[in-house]
Amino acid sequence: MRITTSMIMRNYRSNLNNTMVDQERARKQVETGRRFSAAYEDPASAAKGAILEQRYARNTDYLNSAQNAQKWLDSQEDVLNQLNTISVKVREDYAPSALTDTSGEAGRKAYASTLRELQKSMIHTLNTKYGDAYVMAGSDGKNAPFELKDDGTVLYRGVDVSDPNNAAKLKELANDHTYIDLGFGMSFDANGVVSSSSAFDTALPGIAAVGYGEEDGISNNIIALIGKMADTLEADTFNAGEFEKYWTRLSDKSDDLQDQFTKIGAKGQLLTATTTKLENEKENIEIQYKDAMGVEAAKAITDYSYAQYVYNAALKVGTSILSPSLLDFMK
Repeated sequence: MRITTSMIMRNYRSNLNNTMVDQERARKQVETGRRFSAAYEDPASAAKGAILEQRYARNTDYLNSAQNAQKWLDSQEDVLNQLNTISVKVREDYAPSALTDTSGEAGRKAYASTLRELQKSMIHTLNTKYGDAYVMAGSDGKNAPFELKDDGTVLYRGVDVSDPNNAAKLKELANDHTYIDLGFGMSFDANGVVSSSSAFDTALPGIAAVGYGEEDGISNNIIALIGKMADTLEADTFNAGEFEKYWTRLSDKSDDLQDQFTKIGAKGQLLTATTTKLENEKENIEIQYKDAMGVEAAKAITDYSYAQYVYNAALKVGTSILSPSLLDFMK
């Protein structure tokens, strides 16, 4: 069989191309950390990898939601802390001082002015936003939940918080919910309502924190009570007994405010446990994915170095191929 230079060159080019393909494959393994690039190279591993990628993406969404929910809860807790600070200041400082002040009408009006400023401060605090949403508005985060009218009326989502005729509506608003899916297996009942055990409730309606309705003709709302105390101090004739009634009710409802700290603390513990679980699951998925799709870094680098060596050797061999001879021109 006659072997010509052309035949040698064709074989050489073919082998050099295969060497380049091997080098490129090794390079991709180093860059991507994956054992293969196309699913047909390992269909079983590719199918497993696709499932793990979906699980990883879903887990990442849950984890991001949990982290955002924690920031949301932190904002709610900050609001409660500020409300508690103001209520403590009123019941333990300003109220007793106003009741025992000996400077007369001028002193009482000064205290009344201070109470009204604290009243406004509580409204501003309850209308705190996180991002574009109001954190104490229940399920209606787009609109400021609280409003203080010029006549002293306190409104929550447009409803008078002290009107006994609004008791049913206010109770409904106080038990408002906003659920997010954190991987608990969110489900719905026959009426399409989210099952509380299958999702995380981020809502903390502000009306549940500051109270609503009335008993014995006295409001249960902390903000409204502070306004009533100010009204009493500004009256032409100061009624100490009436002032003490509002003060006593304020003290009782301030204690109820502490219950909200307990609730938000329980939510925070659940959220922390959920975040830890999701982070552990994320690590497990990463390990499984690496086992199914990945390549050992040391092996990939070694293979790439060897492929480079082979390719460079092939190039050197090409320079020593025989020049065309007389046989290449014979028929």
